[in-house]
Amino acid sequence: MAHVREVTRKAGRAYEVRWKDRGKERQRTFSVKRDAERFALKVETEVAAGTSTAAHAKGRTVAQVAEDMMCGAELVLKARSLQEARRINRARLLPRFGARRVTAVTTADVQLWVSEMAAEGLAPATVAKAYVALRKVFKHALLNREVAYNPCDGVRLPKSHDEDTSASFLTKAQVDKLAAALGADDQAPFDLLVRFAAFTGLRAGEIVGLRVGDVDLARQRVSVRQTLQRIAGEWVAGTPKSRRSSRDVPLLSTALVADLRRYLMLHPRSGDPTALLWPARTNAGQRLDYSRPLDLQAFRRNAFARAVAAAELPPMRFHDLRHTAASLWLAAGIEPYRVSRWLGHGSLVTTDTVYAHLYPGDDALHRARFDALDAATA
Repeated sequence: MAHVREVTRKAGRAYEVRWKDRGKERQRTFSVKRDAERFALKVETEVAAGTSTAAHAKGRTVAQVAEDMMCGAELVLKARSLQEARRINRARLLPRFGARRVTAVTTADVQLWVSEMAAEGLAPATVAKAYVALRKVFKHALLNREVAYNPCDGVRLPKSHDEDTSASFLTKAQVDKLAAALGADDQAPFDLLVRFAAFTGLRAGEIVGLRVGDVDLARQRVSVRQTLQRIAGEWVAGTPKSRRSSRDVPLLSTALVADLRRYLMLHPRSGDPTALLWPARTNAGQRLDYSRPLDLQAFRRNAFARAVAAAELPPMRFHDLRHTAASLWLAAGIEPYRVSRWLGHGSLVTTDTVYAHLYPGDDALHRARFDALDAATA
């Protein structure tokens, strides 16, 4: 039998659960009586079933459980996602909860933490990422029967904006103007790169990972099968973000196809389908190196931002070229489900959430169909 008794601690009243398992006396302490009683019933059931309850008595810290969880995550997460998860743990979770026992953290503790982050002025999305990371740690603890419940359940998060107001959407004329600014600044072939990004919607890592053989000018398509990302100072090859991110994207611009054909004719390794499509710049940007991956961060910092200013465009990110591709496709009347596929989104819901406000608003065709239905019924 497991017994619950009230005890006095420095922090105040607490509830101690004692039980015997395989001849050993074990105990756990809770700050809430209901949690202690629930836990007592749990261990009684497990002892009766012959299951060891040793893990329940360990009372590991949040830091220990987080590290245990991350070791398992290494088997399923991509390198960049794993790096980001560890960064969030170091920056947000461990300073606040790392030394705490997982059994001692309450919902009130988590709610206070979330509220304090919001009060610091952190963006709702940043707060949500930290919260989700902590929730995963306690989900892992719950699966291992180290806690009786997940203290992250029921926590209220700050509301986020429905639209990404920071996103920029360029017209085709503005894309050409931006590319021309790069060309005037002797930044070839990156003027072509900007048009390519704005007309294909590929992610940064997908663009860097493109190989010569991924561009099929006969079919006028680009195959997205590889990514290249700089992680901890090293270039890491990987697969696209999700299963749907491995895709073929059509080259809808005839002018872009013609320019890519000329570019590939001059590419020093055009006969090697495994060669990188875009070169890096070396020697302070004075020489092109087709054997090294393009460092987009350096490109954004050294050339892209200057070209944006020269083209008299509002400040924007390189990622906004992906938004631009989506907006141009939708403006051309291309169905949202095709746009979703070409962007490599996990589902149409993602596309609808980000770009619904860009869908064409002309309902004339729908109105005509509805009137035809009414006439047929009459």
